[in-house]
Amino acid sequence: MDGSAYRSARDEDECERRLLEGSPPNLLPMRMRLMELQAHEIARCINVRSRVGHDLLFGGFTALRLQGVPLPRTLPRYGDTVGGDDLCVLAPRRNTRTRLRDARFYHMNIPLQIVEPMPGVRCVSVVCAWFMLARFLSLEELVTLGDCLLMRRVVHDPVTIKDFDVFVTRMEKLGKLHALGRKRAPRGVKKARRAIVLLRGNMESPQEARLSLELRKRGLPEPVANLSIILDDGTVVRGDLVFVDAGVICEYDGAHHLCQLEHDRMRRAKIECSGWRYVQVTRVDMATPDARAWMARRVAYALEERTGVRYPTDDVIPLESIADRELRAMSPGWGRVA
Repeated sequence: MDGSAYRSARDEDECERRLLEGSPPNLLPMRMRLMELQAHEIARCINVRSRVGHDLLFGGFTALRLQGVPLPRTLPRYGDTVGGDDLCVLAPRRNTRTRLRDARFYHMNIPLQIVEPMPGVRCVSVVCAWFMLARFLSLEELVTLGDCLLMRRVVHDPVTIKDFDVFVTRMEKLGKLHALGRKRAPRGVKKARRAIVLLRGNMESPQEARLSLELRKRGLPEPVANLSIILDDGTVVRGDLVFVDAGVICEYDGAHHLCQLEHDRMRRAKIECSGWRYVQVTRVDMATPDARAWMARRVAYALEERTGVRYPTDDVIPLESIADRELRAMSPGWGRVA
């Protein structure tokens, strides 16, 4: 799977329903789908700007939608904090908010990176918006969102892990330098630093990012994402998550694969005939803690079958612990200064 048809949970349910009814599903490629959503958000922002009669600066989820970023499916849970579907408007000063329907005003006392996805529509950059959300999102959601920003074929200007690192480093220095009148670094900076060491930059869908994190939380070795493999017949395929040394491929198949079952069967047969062990994961496998535990066990069985190494998967390792371990390896003083 190349991740070219990103779907939220609701989109996948709609896709399955239309297939069962015999209707053609909406399978727009990811980039076209995101451009459609981006155009809708730009229209909303232009409308609200015309109502207030002056320029506005958008942040948070609004800034990400304006730049065509796929958002976490848990978006509704943040309605009381960062507005959810409401427009997120950044006020120039504290207590300078305007009454505006379907909009929320926030003040961020940090240096902002401002971009203009369309003339007259201003918002913060995707990395800046990602950092603004760090204090609200869980670490897993923050990493998944970061991996979405790093995907290929994005609508916004491409970013790298280095861009995240540079921005968060600036935020860490704010408190130490007492810049902008601050006495400490912005909230969420420690979580953002943890998230950066978990970013991989070569995912092709949010589902792949979540699946990779789940396998790491279960104590399995880290796979290589989207590795090109040459099969025995000369065909080149790209595996979602590849355990190279064990010869195991783990792939996430979303609802859009229901329309290409025959193609997928032939592809899987070629992969297995070339000596690879294939593990298929679907949305159902990621839906509940019990389902995720069984999914991880299936991957562990495949690895054990090939390597003889047994991987217990019953215990879930907190992502914070995994990130802290990597950070301590990079900087032994991390635990004392973070």
